[in-house]
Amino acid sequence: MLEVRNYPNIFVHGMLGWGETDKMYDKMPYWGMICGSLVDKLEKRGLESYAIKVGALASAWDRSCELYAQLTGTTVDYGKAHSEKYGHNRYGRTYKKPLFEGWGKPDKYGFF
Repeated sequence: MLEVRNYPNIFVHGMLGWGETDKMYDKMPYWGMICGSLVDKLEKRGLESYAIKVGALASAWDRSCELYAQLTGTTVDYGKAHSEKYGHNRYGRTYKKPLFEGWGKPDKYGFF
């Protein structure tokens, strides 16, 4: 019999996009602009879901660093060489806790 696992759904917007923490998301959700918030609809069905915010005009490198910090509950670290090469701060925002409970624990989501 096929085992069904309920993994969290993480939605990451594209260029010029926005996430749940942006003020405009309540009135105009990036994921579901026409039919209402996809994240809300999934949550109502019992599926853990998040629409996160990363730099709207940032590079793929910067966006991935921002995503990782949110997932792990750490400080964004763009890297010494990268930040020097592109002339921006090495460190960004600090997230005090992981995006969802159980990040990195194999017993909750079965990632490992």
